[in-house]
Amino acid sequence: MSMLISSSSVLRCAYAGNTYFKDENYRKNSSNHEVVSADRKAMVRALERLGDLDFDSTDEDDTKSIYNTVTSYLDIYNNAVSSANDSNSSDIRRTGKDMKALMKEYSSSLETIGIQIKSDGTVKIDKSELQKATTSQVSKIFGNNDYISGMNKLMNKLRNQVNREAPVQEAYKESVKNDGLSSETVGNNLNLYV
Repeated sequence: MSMLISSSSVLRCAYAGNTYFKDENYRKNSSNHEVVSADRKAMVRALERLGDLDFDSTDEDDTKSIYNTVTSYLDIYNNAVSSANDSNSSDIRRTGKDMKALMKEYSSSLETIGIQIKSDGTVKIDKSELQKATTSQVSKIFGNNDYISGMNKLMNKLRNQVNREAPVQEAYKESVKNDGLSSETVGNNLNLYV
C-alpha cells in the first residue's frame, strides 16, 4: 500500500522555494520575469512527478494520487501558459504557444477524461469527469513519454529564454538606479558651489 499524495502537496513541492507564486495576488505584484521563472521550475517538478506515477497500480491511494497529481499539474500548466502569454518577450510568448500546441495534440483524449482546452490555451477541468476516467485513459496523456519529453523540451527552451531576458532586465534596473545616483551626485556637487 502506498501513501496518498494530495493536490496541495504536489503544488507545494512543485513551487518549492517559490511557494508564494501559488498565490494570485503575489503573482500580480511580481514581475512577469519572476512569475515565468517560478512557473517554469514548477512545471519541471510537476512533469517529473507525472513521470513517477504508477498508472498500472490498482491501489486506491495510488489512483487518488494520480488524479491529485494530474489536477495540480494542470493548475501549474495554466499558470505557466498564462504567464508566458503575458510576457514582454516574443520568444517566451512563442514558447507559450508551443505549450498550447502540444496540449492541443491530445485534445480528443483530454476531452474523454473531462479536460477542455479553452481559447486562451489554458485548460478547464471537470473534476467529476476526471475522477470517472480510468487510470489507463489518464495515462494516454499524462503517462505518455512523448508528451512529457515534449513538454520538458519546451521547459528547457523556456529556461534559456528566461535566463537570456534576466540580464536585460537587471541592466535596466541598474541603469535606472545609477541615473538616480548621478542626479543626487550632481545635486550635491552643485551645493558645493552655492
